[in-house]
Amino acid sequence: MKTEVGKWNPFKFLRKSSGTEERGSQAAETPAPRHRLTDFPDVSRLFSIEPWRAMGGLLQEPFASFPGLDRWFGDYSSARFQPRIDVVDDGNVLRVTAELPGMERNEVQTTIEDGALVLRGEKRQDAETEENGCYRLERAYGAFMRSVPLPDGLDFDHVDARFANGVLTMRFPKIDRPSSSIRKIDIQ
Repeated sequence: MKTEVGKWNPFKFLRKSSGTEERGSQAAETPAPRHRLTDFPDVSRLFSIEPWRAMGGLLQEPFASFPGLDRWFGDYSSARFQPRIDVVDDGNVLRVTAELPGMERNEVQTTIEDGALVLRGEKRQDAETEENGCYRLERAYGAFMRSVPLPDGLDFDHVDARFANGVLTMRFPKIDRPSSSIRKIDIQ
């Protein structure tokens, strides 16, 4: 099966070639695709026997049918919190940086298990406001665990781990001898 990659280019109209006019006339004759009601499951549920059940799910998670939206805007809910991690080779040390906004040092645990750095933590948020007779109390909770494989030749006995302003930075010195499989890292 021969695939034309050029037809997937969204900026196809900017290209001018002799074959463009021929392909354009063929595309104009092709009818536009019609969408079936089953292509949109939330809409089809509205016309089912129990439309109120579909409305309940739609009201609880209105954008569940659009799975790509969290990639556009980011999901900042604490239930889905995953820290962003950078691993950088700085010559004689390997630097691992984790962004943990809104967290304290005692809420994060770091260990080395089977040659991998494991970060565990719990993020709890309590927001309470009272203003002009309106009272608002919100609670959010989320736990995370991230595992970062580490290369051989790192000194796990002399790890420099610091936590400041929601950023955890760990520096692993490089050595030539192998190390044991499980270690606990103290954060300063």
